[in-house]
Amino acid sequence: MSYSDLFKHAPEHPFKVGDLVTCACHGGIAIIIDLYDKDDDEVYPSMNMMRIYWVRYPHDGVKERIWVHTISKMRKYTF
Repeated sequence: MSYSDLFKHAPEHPFKVGDLVTCACHGGIAIIIDLYDKDDDEVYPSMNMMRIYWVRYPHDGVKERIWVHTISKMRKYTF
């Protein structure tokens, strides 16, 4: 993932705030706390970006709980 991927238009997705997710690149389990997927000219344009809170860190290299991640690399977490 490059940082420019975050600023592409948001893809179609099944996510909503509060969903548990995991990602293809890091693993771990996170909860979605914000989605930046709507076109709102007064605040921000649609972006391939969500803010997450790591419930279970993906690996030892991750030290922060709150991250910004691409929508396109995420998938719903299933038990």
